[in-house]
Amino acid sequence: MVTADLFNNPTNIMDALNTLANSSDVMFLIFTGAFIFIMHLGFAMLEGGQVREKNVNNAMMKNMGDWIIGCISWLLVGSVIARTLNPADFFIWWGKIASATPFLSNNGLELANWFLGLVFAATAATIVAGGIAERIKFKSYILISIVITALLYPFFSYLGPWGAGVIPFHDYAGSLMVHGVGGFLALGLIAAIGPRVGRFVNKKAITIPGHNIPMSILGAYILAFGWYGFNVGSSLALSDISGLVCATTTLAMAGGGLGGCLFSKNDVLYTANGLLAGTVAICAGTDIVSPLGALIIGFIAGSQVPLIFKIVEKLGLDDVCGVIPVHATSGALGAILAGIFGMTAFGGVGGVSLTEQIIATLICAIYGTGAGFILGKLVGAVTGGLRVKESEEKVGLDISIHKLPAYPKEN
Repeated sequence: MVTADLFNNPTNIMDALNTLANSSDVMFLIFTGAFIFIMHLGFAMLEGGQVREKNVNNAMMKNMGDWIIGCISWLLVGSVIARTLNPADFFIWWGKIASATPFLSNNGLELANWFLGLVFAATAATIVAGGIAERIKFKSYILISIVITALLYPFFSYLGPWGAGVIPFHDYAGSLMVHGVGGFLALGLIAAIGPRVGRFVNKKAITIPGHNIPMSILGAYILAFGWYGFNVGSSLALSDISGLVCATTTLAMAGGGLGGCLFSKNDVLYTANGLLAGTVAICAGTDIVSPLGALIIGFIAGSQVPLIFKIVEKLGLDDVCGVIPVHATSGALGAILAGIFGMTAFGGVGGVSLTEQIIATLICAIYGTGAGFILGKLVGAVTGGLRVKESEEKVGLDISIHKLPAYPKEN
């Protein structure tokens, strides 16, 4: 119920209604953005469970670093690049953020939108952490995170439908814009850094199990919870919120878990990662596909996770947490399948081009993989190599870098 106080200061009812609409949108963006922020806890738990006991604190630190660094780099650089490449606009923005006054209008709606952009950018960066876990220098990782949130993610965002639309395609919540970019950046970085010590012996893959599967499952569920902010919040306004998005997110999640379970023959981690793959894949077309279409998209994405992980392994690439099948290929599949199941002939809303979806997917894969590999090599040159010493890797990054074990032993 709108109270009488709302109408005391505005000069007319339209002003009052605009104030109410703005305040509702601000609350909506903050609330859904907070859902996405909680996904960082999910990423930390998912990665923390899949690494060995000696590297758990390092996994936590990288995820915290992504958020801390992301806030600063998105404020100063990234959020501007995502909107414009005009150098003059940087100086305008830097002058603007030095004062609170410019943001008092419209209930601070501009900053609420900035916050939602931040949580998406930080998510793209933290995807990388799980792929290159257990062997990267902490300072090297932080520099990589800065470059991703300040330059690489926002530049692709600017090129895509969320920015200038130079690359036209449909991506409601980020199958390519967030997960595809993050996943393919991880692929390039994984190739640049090389595998962990002992991961491949005589070109044969040696399994290095994580230390705590329940921790990873907890992380998967936290991420799944956050996806309701990720997808539903992509409406950007309370008036545009859609129950269809909620339903398609849920069904793709279920389809992904089912696919991961069946095609891995009941493996717990593959099932959890399949569930996440389904949610990644549905991001692109969550607003235009039918509930049944979402279930199929999720199932396809979840089913490919075990297969792609094995292919990546055969190529000699060490993807610790399976970020390539969960984010890169699932994001790519989701974008392409949105171009199919988004058609009216397949029960979709229509207005989507399969050709545009395929072209955008190819551009994302080339951009992300190439940029990730080059970034890894450049950061390695600046920091004296990407990797810790072999002796430090064997001891574990918790002790060699952070000087503190995750699970101290009693004397």
